[in-house]
Amino acid sequence: MNTVKILTGSSLLFGAAVAGCGEPQVPPPRVPVAQAIRSSAPRPTSFLPGPRPKLVVVIAIDQFRADFLTRLDPYLSEGGLKQLRREGASFTGHYGHYATYTGPGHALLLSGSYPYINGISTNKFFNQASQRSEAMVFDANAKILGLEKTDPDMDVSPRNFLGSTVGDELSLASGGQSKTIALATKGRGAILMGGRLGKTYWMNDDTGEMTTSTYYQRALPAWVTAWNATKVADSYFGKTWDRLLPAAAYATSMADEAPFEGGSKGLGKTFPHTVNGKLTAPGPAYYEALTMSPFGNDYELAFARAAVEGEQLGARGVTDLLAISLSAPDLAGHDFGPFSQEAQDIGLRTDRQIGEFLSWLYGKVDKREVLVVVSADHGATPVPEQMAAKGFSAGRIKKKTIGDAVEAALVEKFGGERWVSALEDPHIFLNRKLIAEKKLDPAEVQRVAGEAAAGIEGFGGFFTRTQLLRGEVPDTEMGRALQRTYYAPRGGDVVMWMLPFYFWGKYAEKDAGSTHGTSYRYDAEVPVLISGAGVKPGRYGTREMIDLAPTLSYLLGVATPAGSEGAVIPLVREEQ
Repeated sequence: MNTVKILTGSSLLFGAAVAGCGEPQVPPPRVPVAQAIRSSAPRPTSFLPGPRPKLVVVIAIDQFRADFLTRLDPYLSEGGLKQLRREGASFTGHYGHYATYTGPGHALLLSGSYPYINGISTNKFFNQASQRSEAMVFDANAKILGLEKTDPDMDVSPRNFLGSTVGDELSLASGGQSKTIALATKGRGAILMGGRLGKTYWMNDDTGEMTTSTYYQRALPAWVTAWNATKVADSYFGKTWDRLLPAAAYATSMADEAPFEGGSKGLGKTFPHTVNGKLTAPGPAYYEALTMSPFGNDYELAFARAAVEGEQLGARGVTDLLAISLSAPDLAGHDFGPFSQEAQDIGLRTDRQIGEFLSWLYGKVDKREVLVVVSADHGATPVPEQMAAKGFSAGRIKKKTIGDAVEAALVEKFGGERWVSALEDPHIFLNRKLIAEKKLDPAEVQRVAGEAAAGIEGFGGFFTRTQLLRGEVPDTEMGRALQRTYYAPRGGDVVMWMLPFYFWGKYAEKDAGSTHGTSYRYDAEVPVLISGAGVKPGRYGTREMIDLAPTLSYLLGVATPAGSEGAVIPLVREEQ
């Protein structure tokens, strides 16, 4: 196959940014489809003239495939997603990186940059300095408020994120007057949309309260403390999650008790689901169950209302940004799978919850002065056992299978032991100290490890760290996606890619439910709805998700985020 090896001035500059990590890393080429779109589209030559909206609301539905909008369409309300699509611009957004996880997706949404630039390449990585696996947004220099100990697998701050977001640029352009408030039950969803200059809040699932870290502030604002005191999370204890609509409306989904559904945290596999975590009073297990149910969305949107009022968003003479990552659809999707009745139901409820929140918001801020974006951070992979039952090649691969195969191959070839330091999909991290002690060629060790793992059914192939740093990657969509995902300072020694309907990692360790994390269309394509100030209604086909941030920046009249590689989508009203 042809390979891409571009050694340009920009390559040399990027190489300097990863000094100390071996060879300079070659930036990946752009997507040909995106280039075709951009070459035919009119390009704005300056910032959009005219008044700016008072408030920008960006809602990311965590785990919401592009086809969900079509599947749910007959049952959507008139005031939620359907209204946004009718009144605004809509398109299918395509994520061009490989590791379509919550961290990389949220990092790209408002930065327009790929992981190889912004540094957020996965949810977890093996830190060579600390010699341990850490959350990608863990920060050893900050603490989560309300916790005695902040562990390495916890989401803490955006310190590992490189570049800027739309909210950061709003703040810079206004001398710090514009506010960005980001929130979620899952920390990384909020942290990565909030950027470096925003204020971010997420749930402490030990207490059911919203918290933050010392990266942002030493104590919670008074309005957050007051909101926590109302014990909103506890108000849902013991509630029942049943179908929103008659059972006949779920005919396009799997049976209610489909094989390989999880039903964890006491929810059970069939409707109705009692949300109590198998506890007699609110506690950690209940709070986790809450975040997997539609009541998790209610909880977040209640906090969003408090944020609008507590921070006076959209009411201070400057443009503010409110970013909401609705985590519940993802947590439910992991447990039940994307074709479950639960996934359909939480999608329908999310539609109505968004509509109700926007209706409330328009009572606070004039609708004509609000810009709304609804999208998602990634899609979802079908449950592999359900696909296999239909005759597809599909499956989940256990980490032990991978680790054992790699370890055996390296011991046989080079002797020694403990060759595998960590497995953080899609990366295999090898023992670099051992490689150096034995004076081995890292490229050869990486090759042997990759070939051993690639022999396991379900893997399509691999790229080594050496290949990725040198740009010796096939000029295919898969090759480009993997190269865009690889951030050298946090990258593994071997990067594996899957065949369709296979996966490994955290959710492959379970025997039920599903996940996401590849560049296949079921994981990489999401809906995008933009409505409000300055937006021309219409359908805009398929666009790269890196185009969203520069488009919002253009509409707001601020600089494009620093690492953005996207282009402005021509969806501006002609009269503007």
